[in-house]
Amino acid sequence: MPKTSIATPTPTRLLPRYATLPEAIVYCRSSRRSLERRIAEGKLTRFQNGFRVLVDLNEIDAMLRGERH
Repeated sequence: MPKTSIATPTPTRLLPRYATLPEAIVYCRSSRRSLERRIAEGKLTRFQNGFRVLVDLNEIDAMLRGERH
C-alpha cells in the first residue's frame, strides 16, 4: 500500500490590502477618531500615498481578532 502524506499548511504572509481612512471606517464600522488613535498608539501602520492616508485592512482584521496589541 502506498503511503499518503497530508500536507501541513504553512503560515503565509498576506499581501497588504490598502484602504483609505474613509474606506477603513466603513470596513470596521468604527469612527475616524478611533482609527487615528490606533495609528497614534502604533497599533495600526499609517501609509502615505501622496495626499491620501492608507491603512492595511489585514492589520485591522488582526487587531479586531486581538492578535495585535
